[in-house]
Amino acid sequence: MVHIRRAAQAAAVTAVAELLGVDAAAVSTDAPFADLGLSSTHLARLTACLEDAMGVEVSVAAMYDYPDIDRLVEHLAMR
Repeated sequence: MVHIRRAAQAAAVTAVAELLGVDAAAVSTDAPFADLGLSSTHLARLTACLEDAMGVEVSVAAMYDYPDIDRLVEHLAMR
């Protein structure tokens, strides 16, 4: 389970960094997506990135229900 969380978190951090054009080290995993500067368009792209990386369906609604990387990863790891 820990391995799944780490992989999901790494995928999410990498995807957010790429979407925003920043270094992955600058992406806080406990900051809300909105505070990171992600728009609704970014969130839709992020779901696609995570689906490709993790092989699980990620709805856009999940991005609002679990509004930061840590909470989203926890949700995805429990599936």
